[in-house]
Amino acid sequence: MMNRFIALALSIVCISFAEAARLELPRSDAFAITQQLRFIEDSDATLTYQTLPDSDTHWEKNNDSHFNKGYSRSVWWLDLTIHNPDDHGHTRYLDLSYAVLDYVDVYIYSGDQLKEEYHTGDMRLYHSRPIDSNTFVIPLTWRPGETLRITYRLESGTSIQAPLTLWEPETYASKDAYSNIVQGFFFGSTLILAFYNLLIFFILRDRNYFYYASFIISLPLFFLTLSGQGYRYIWTDQIVLNSHAIPFFLGMSFMFSGFFTRRFLNLRALSIPTDVLVATFALLGGSVAVLSIALPYAIAIKALVPIGLCACFVYLFAGILAGFRKVPSARYYLIAWICFLVGSIFFALSKLGLMPLNFITEHAIQFGSIFQAVLLSLALANSINVERKLRFQAQAETLVTTKRLNEQLENRVHERTQELEVLNKQLKVLSNTDELTGLKNRRYMTTSLSEEWKRSARYQRQLSVLLLDIDFFKKVNDDYGHQIGDQCLIEVAKLIYESLRIPSDQVSRYGGEEFFVMLPETDAAGALSVAERIRSNIEKHTIVVDDTRFPVTVSIGLYSCTPETKHSVDYILNCADIALYQSKEQGRNRVTLYSEDNISGNSVEAR
Repeated sequence: MMNRFIALALSIVCISFAEAARLELPRSDAFAITQQLRFIEDSDATLTYQTLPDSDTHWEKNNDSHFNKGYSRSVWWLDLTIHNPDDHGHTRYLDLSYAVLDYVDVYIYSGDQLKEEYHTGDMRLYHSRPIDSNTFVIPLTWRPGETLRITYRLESGTSIQAPLTLWEPETYASKDAYSNIVQGFFFGSTLILAFYNLLIFFILRDRNYFYYASFIISLPLFFLTLSGQGYRYIWTDQIVLNSHAIPFFLGMSFMFSGFFTRRFLNLRALSIPTDVLVATFALLGGSVAVLSIALPYAIAIKALVPIGLCACFVYLFAGILAGFRKVPSARYYLIAWICFLVGSIFFALSKLGLMPLNFITEHAIQFGSIFQAVLLSLALANSINVERKLRFQAQAETLVTTKRLNEQLENRVHERTQELEVLNKQLKVLSNTDELTGLKNRRYMTTSLSEEWKRSARYQRQLSVLLLDIDFFKKVNDDYGHQIGDQCLIEVAKLIYESLRIPSDQVSRYGGEEFFVMLPETDAAGALSVAERIRSNIEKHTIVVDDTRFPVTVSIGLYSCTPETKHSVDYILNCADIALYQSKEQGRNRVTLYSEDNISGNSVEAR
């Protein structure tokens, strides 16, 4: 067994280019494969798909969960190989979910033969996309046992990013529909707010409402362009418009937000230097927006990012100053801009490659802008109430009434905040709980294990983990049906939980018929005792569902250590998985302790 393992490792080291980034076709409905990539930076843009080097030494492996090279003039080649080990075919969608890349060329090989090629990007006609999507989705089809090599060529004046996910077609369609609903809700909500404030502007002729409405119209248009929804649904195939939309709408949003800040906070009366500074950044944003019609995208966006960051801080400073000077509604303005500022910083840093690209950083401005829009709308509504009271009441009565209204509003905000906190806590519990078994789920396990690993490494305490798998569970489903299979999972989960010793021991559902147990402050001997108790309790138990009765057993992989900083959580999971594999190889219904001195482990057989 050991010789075969060494031979396999050596063959992987010496493997050819076509197999260098090989990945077994994942079983999951959605699988992020960015970390499986290899890449080449073609700074001179001289390579073609026919002249790509075959030697592994020319390629660099992407070891991060994201691929983000910031603003780069280079051409980037990405490569991965996916093998279908099954005796039947598969179809998947490969989604490059960054919608503003200029040129995306994809070459798909089966062996040495070029099977398909696609040439798309937001600087090409929308109908060049093989799948109707706001991002770049490529269909992949494997024959039984077929290996596909997928090579990307990326060239763009935007930030070079490549978040790649492999989807089941049905799952992707559901995700796309859900995303459209969420984005539609965001855009619809902001447009309703904009329309509402425009109506107030036409009634009151107060430019505050015009500037604010223009600001919250500019932001959704910016997000429409950034997400690719605008090119998909509104200005389809308008390449020139699409290429200039992002800096134009972003610059306009900075300009209108600056004009709104000046009037809303009455900066001219409050502080002339601050008023001039805000006006300067507003004009800079508007100027770059206008110039972006003629300027290349890369130049315009690189100018707007620092201008926008500085403008956000300047507008925030203006809000702080107004708060200290007791300007009405300044607190709402201040909170609103803090929300937007945080989102803007995260977004800008991700585009510059200084923060990882993920769901939070990609949509950070949207989250911040929603809070900002609501708070500023409340602030504008509050200002109307204040002005009405000032017209009909004396100054003293107005101050009393305003204070009472503010207190009521603060109480309402506090009550809503408490309600949201309760709902968030309930949501957190639900998101960390496996719906079927009631145990903690894999997400919670990963977080909890990471924290315990760090604690044990810091204080040099023993930590043990168990990875359990129900033996022949597929046969249970095949023989008795999935409902009885689900009941089997529930009862096994209950038996595992009841076999634990102390509250600090944690059990979670790892996935499918697998379970995970974490035993803090536990050495190998203690963990073996717990594992054997679990195995024995399950072996003695008979699953009874209506008239159906059958026994089950489990195989257990155990790993115990004093964590070291040179290792990671993935290491302890991998060791437990190796031990679990050994338990199955040696006949199942047993516990195997992983040992680095003996990779086959020490097995405790069922008695």
